[in-house]
Amino acid sequence: MADKTIVGVQASSLRDFLQTPDSLCETLKRLFAMGYRFVQMQWWNPQLEPEFVAQAVRDSGLVCIGTQDFYENVRADFARILRLNELCESRCVCISRIPAPALSRSRVLDFAQEILPMAQELQARGMTLAFHPHAREWAPVDENDPDFTFVDLLLENTPDNVTLGLDLYHTGHAGLRAEDILHRFAGRIDFAHFKDYIIRKDGTEALVPVGQGQTDWTDAVHACMETRVPWVLTEQERWEKDAFICMQESLAFMQAQGFPTE
Repeated sequence: MADKTIVGVQASSLRDFLQTPDSLCETLKRLFAMGYRFVQMQWWNPQLEPEFVAQAVRDSGLVCIGTQDFYENVRADFARILRLNELCESRCVCISRIPAPALSRSRVLDFAQEILPMAQELQARGMTLAFHPHAREWAPVDENDPDFTFVDLLLENTPDNVTLGLDLYHTGHAGLRAEDILHRFAGRIDFAHFKDYIIRKDGTEALVPVGQGQTDWTDAVHACMETRVPWVLTEQERWEKDAFICMQESLAFMQAQGFPTE
C-alpha cells in the first residue's frame, strides 16, 4: 500500500487538446501550472510516437503514473503503449470494458485467460495491469448471490498484479457505495477516478467538476485515505464551460479534502 493518497489528473478529460504535438505539450504544461504533478495518460493522438509523448510529459514537469484505454485498443497497440510506460517509468497499464454484448460467467473466465499474457509481460517489467470496470461489470454473476460480481470473478481468476482502476462514477451508477468497494478490495486498487455529475431538469446527465455535482464524496474520500489508495484522479470528459477551468476547480476541491499533489 502507498504511504499516502495523492491527487492527479486523468488526461482523457482533455482529449480534444491532446491531438497535435503543440496542443499536447501546451496542455500538459497548463496542468502542471494548475498544480497537478501526476497524470494518467489516455486518448492522446495515437499517431504521436511514444518517445515524443514521454518527452512532452517530462518537459511539462508532470510524472506519468500509467496509461488507460479500452481493452481492444490496448491489445491492438500493446507494444507502443508498453513503450510509453517504460519511457515514463510508469507503474500501471489500465484496460477497460470486457468486450461482449452481454456478460456471463464463461465470458469473464475467457477474458481472464485472454489478458493473462499481457499481465505476465507487465509483471516481468514490474508493472500492474489494472482493470477499469464500467457499471455493467459490477452486476452480480448470479442473482442469488448479489455480492459476487463479475469484477470479483475476474480478480479471483487472475494473478495479483491484475488490479482495479476504480471509477467511482461507475460504482455509483451501479448502485454501489464507493466506500464499501474501496474497503472490500483494499490493497488491490491502483487508483480511483473521481468524476461528478448532475441530472438536469429534463432528465439528462451533465458532467461537472468534482464537488459541484450530486455526489456526496465524504465517505469515499475517507475510504481512499484509510485504505491508502495510491492515486485519486480527477476526471471530466464533457464540459459546459472551459475545460481547463473545470480541471482547476476539481483539483481545488480535492486539495480541500486533504489530498496532497505530491
